[in-house]
Amino acid sequence: MTTPKPKNAMDNTPRIIFFGTPDFARIVLEHLCAHDLPPIAIVTSPDAPAGRGRTLTPSAVKVYAQSRAISVLGPTRLKDEVFLSAIRKLMPDIFVIASYGKFLPQTLLDIPPHGAINVHPSLLPQYRGPSPIQTAILNGDPATGVTLMLTDAEMDHGPILAYSTCPIANGTGYTKLHDQLADIGGRLLVETLPKRIHGDITPEKQDHTKATFTKLFTKADGRIDWHKSAKEIDRQVRAFEFWPTTWTTLVHPEVGLPEIKRVKIISARVADEASPAEPGTITQTKNGDLAVCTKDNLLIIQTLQGEGGKEISGTSALNGLLKHDLASFD
Repeated sequence: MTTPKPKNAMDNTPRIIFFGTPDFARIVLEHLCAHDLPPIAIVTSPDAPAGRGRTLTPSAVKVYAQSRAISVLGPTRLKDEVFLSAIRKLMPDIFVIASYGKFLPQTLLDIPPHGAINVHPSLLPQYRGPSPIQTAILNGDPATGVTLMLTDAEMDHGPILAYSTCPIANGTGYTKLHDQLADIGGRLLVETLPKRIHGDITPEKQDHTKATFTKLFTKADGRIDWHKSAKEIDRQVRAFEFWPTTWTTLVHPEVGLPEIKRVKIISARVADEASPAEPGTITQTKNGDLAVCTKDNLLIIQTLQGEGGKEISGTSALNGLLKHDLASFD
């Protein structure tokens, strides 16, 4: 990496260093580049093992940055003096952070004169933390949004520069909402960043008394409790469609059949019909759809996947599941 030339007084393009890792960050980065605001460098997580072969794989942001010939840094320690020195030599005006995955230490945050803008997919102070998109779907919120804030030492705590709301349409899953919010965040960033650089925007302190926090979900959070309502389970399936996915266990009490088999529920929807049996009972709707009883309505299973198998439609799985009258999900 070469040391940049001092900024020319006639050059009004801000010197941005972009911090980001997954697809959310890539979409935001694409907006910057499309609007003549390309970063002078990006900082992303180091290549990580992925897939069944555990092959070292670059982040989505790194792949995009390399396609645009943007310098890429992948430090393992953000307090490393070699890394900090490299950032100082780049003489950034401002940092942009979008789903980077690590806290930036104060020694790093102090480098750019205009601070660091964080693109966060919720309407802060609601849903601080790692999983705001999933949590909004889980809670059945009618809307969410994106907030641009200045980063400080605490998680999603800094003053707000701008925000934009986004309705959550009925049936929307994580992937669709994720892409919508990343697109909104990119557009909002392009509008807001020059205002921050030129001092045309006044940050507003968050009302910390109204702050709510999200958790980092694990595989265990994906297990379905069929004693919940069909709407609650439907929201769980949609919220966790990317990670950690939703799953249940298929119980065959008959002799000679496997007692327990894990089944992943890929997609589902709530039926208008009330459950005719105990929660977890496998049945079918009046229209012949594969369904499972919950505490109230039937939940239609549109797509599912057994252990070691391929994704199949609920209709394809129907006969195999219903031929054993005592089979159920637990």
